[in-house]
Amino acid sequence: MKKNYSLYNYRRRNVTKLPVYRKALYIFKLSRQIVEYLRGDKSVIELHNSKIASDQFSDKLVMTSLGLAPKIAMAETTPDPTIKLASISSIQKNTAALLHYCESLELTHGQGKEFLHLLRKEVKKFGHLQNKWALGISNKN
Repeated sequence: MKKNYSLYNYRRRNVTKLPVYRKALYIFKLSRQIVEYLRGDKSVIELHNSKIASDQFSDKLVMTSLGLAPKIAMAETTPDPTIKLASISSIQKNTAALLHYCESLELTHGQGKEFLHLLRKEVKKFGHLQNKWALGISNKN
């Protein structure tokens, strides 16, 4: 049993070095900065409670991007193949959702289109990294 535990710790330490994990963190930071620029100093709770469409899309953008890195870590460290596949599937859905939220923000918000375009470009890069990573994870099972 100790052997499995040390393998778990080894894999957990390496998660932070994965390009897909680092890109997920970058997407979250970029999302938060763009939302801060577009919506001012509103907190995530204020965005969530707002009835304004661009606030709601901003909230969804930040919250969805926040969930990427933990799901990557979960898929990378769990020995359970069901959890791995569920995490990978969730990451894929969230990647598509991020692209949708960027498009929606461009339609509902006049300024910051160049920043949203940059974010969309990074999300697409993340999608490619994520697909390669997911294929590697799936092959380990």
